[in-house]
Parts: sequence; C-alpha cells; structure tokens
Amino acid sequence: MALGLFAQIGLIAHLFSLLVPALGEQTAGIVMGLATASAIAGRTAVGWLMPAGSDRRLFACASHVVQIAGSLALIFAGSGNVVLLVAGVLLFGAGIGNTTSLPPLIAQVEFTRTDAQRVVPLIVAIGQGTYAFAPAAFGALRSLSIHETAAVAVAAAIIQGLAVAAFLAGRRRMASLAARVAP
Repeated sequence: MALGLFAQIGLIAHLFSLLVPALGEQTAGIVMGLATASAIAGRTAVGWLMPAGSDRRLFACASHVVQIAGSLALIFAGSGNVVLLVAGVLLFGAGIGNTTSLPPLIAQVEFTRTDAQRVVPLIVAIGQGTYAFAPAAFGALRSLSIHETAAVAVAAAIIQGLAVAAFLAGRRRMASLAARVAP
C-alpha cells in the first residue's frame, strides 16, 4: 500500500504542471478532473468485478498494472502526444481509489477480526508516513532530469511494479502459512 500511494501521490502532485506545456492550463485542469472520474470508475469496476472469496491481492496487482500502463502511456507521449497524455492520465487515475480501498479488504480476509482492527490502522499510518515524502522526492527527480514527464512516469511505473511484487510476495507467504496450518 505504501509503495502504491508513494507512486500515486508523487505523480499526481506534479501531473498538472507536466500537462500544461502540451495541453494548456484549462485543458490540463479538465484532464486532471477526468483522472478523478476515472478513479471513481476504477473503484466501482473493482467492486462489481471482485467476487466474494476472490484473491484480493490479485485485484490489487491488476489495479497497479493498469497504473503502470498509464505511466507507460505518459512516457511514450513525450512532450506532446495529447491522445497518449490523456490515456495515461485516465489509466493511472483508474487505480487511484483502489490503492486505498483494497489493502484493508486484504487485511480483512488475511487476519483475524481482532488483528485486522490493529493491522488496518497500521497500514494506513505506514502509507501516510511514506507518501508524505513523495511530492518532494518526485520534485527532486524532476529537477535533476532533462525529460521531466518521462522521469516522473518512469519512477511511478517502477514503484508501482515494486508494489505488485510486494502484493505477490504476500500472496506466496499466505499460501505457505495456509499449508503449514492445514491438517
């Protein structure tokens, strides 16, 4: 959760100013608003598509993969391909709400009720403590790079990839624990 939020907040904090040169202020603002609509659509889609008893970690991974696709679209957009810029924002936006809603749902099925009541606030606190530094980290990266949009999008994609790896690693750990507990 912390990795996904770090990538999201880092990119979102700088996205408007990265879009302005290609889109202008007004259109960049509209596109940022579309990211919010995409976030609502993405969260709703996961709610509809995730059956009871499904592996919630896989849904979290899929959500991050969609955001990686959005980051890749931003990279390939360069400084002016409007279609790819908008596609990148919409794809990245589709996972925004899932990054905060899926980890507590994962904790709900992987921990006892009593433990989940401690785990959920802990993951939220760790996430908040981590992503608080994202705007500064992405800003530092921007100031050191020649191709600002690509640098920020590459960083977001790499960090989202690490989030996917962490969700998958937890999945293997849970399978291993379940095998040891089974009679």
